[in-house]
Amino acid sequence: MKVLHILSSHGMGWTGGIRATLASLAQTRLASWVEFQLVTQDQAKATLKTWQPDLLVLHRASSWKGIPELLTLKAKARILVEHHYSAGFEQHQVPSSWRFRAMLRLNYRLMDRVVSISQGQQQWMQSNRLVASEKVRLICSSRNLDPFFQVPTKAEPEKLFTLAAYGRFTHQKGFDRLIEAVQLLPVGSVQLLLGGQGPNEQNLKALAQNHPHIRFLGKIDDVPEFLSRCDAVVIPSRWEPWGNVCLEARAAARPVLVSDVDGLTEQAKNCGIEFQPDSCQNLTDGIWQMINASPEQRQSWGQQGRLSAIHAWDDYVNAWEQVLREFK
Repeated sequence: MKVLHILSSHGMGWTGGIRATLASLAQTRLASWVEFQLVTQDQAKATLKTWQPDLLVLHRASSWKGIPELLTLKAKARILVEHHYSAGFEQHQVPSSWRFRAMLRLNYRLMDRVVSISQGQQQWMQSNRLVASEKVRLICSSRNLDPFFQVPTKAEPEKLFTLAAYGRFTHQKGFDRLIEAVQLLPVGSVQLLLGGQGPNEQNLKALAQNHPHIRFLGKIDDVPEFLSRCDAVVIPSRWEPWGNVCLEARAAARPVLVSDVDGLTEQAKNCGIEFQPDSCQNLTDGIWQMINASPEQRQSWGQQGRLSAIHAWDDYVNAWEQVLREFK
């Protein structure tokens, strides 16, 4: 069976992670009966002519503009993995829900299956009747987490309580309100390590105003080592269909402080603190609660997080195997 994964041609923040995950998937037991190939949108048509796959798996964002091109991508079956849209996205980014939902319904109708990457996203799809229930398959996002399971647990802060946050510096990720929330706390109560790059980097640095305990570390190449330096991980996203940062933090046994949105909500159960993302003060209060939690409570959150992540990769592979066998 030949499966062609089509990634976005643009430099979106998740492309590298998705590519690495799919490359790992191709090295699992599925390789005994599935031949995978990964291409960008720009390469898809040429590959379709020469390779002739049985199944297309699209990882791009749906749009009105993309529908004509989608119709030209011929194969026995097509699957869309919905990395992009969620209830939180609709709330923050969509001026006309009616038009947005009409676009999604049309795109999803052209697919043989639509993969939701979190329970929260699936519930949003089905409660708004965006896709026929018989087409939807749930495959919670994951990656190979072995390096994160090797991160030592951490009971006590070394000096300052250290919060870590990392990802693309975009409006979605909410790092602007994280900086504002830290600035509301007494200087010397916490340090924030911010890893990542992106279009909002200069604005975020200006917002930080040279705060003595907010540090920008640039691109993080060794994420497990980065997480070993922190006492907790904060994920202040405005929307997040899933959130692999939360999964990585859980695997590293770090308590999490997350926005109560989309896929983050289901990941944080018994692993840390959720806050309502409608004000910086809520995030400030959440940070203060995390700092003042007992070492035993933070250790319990971390241990529960690690336990909840132990089978994530196996579950991901098993779920993909079930979906692919539907087309064998």
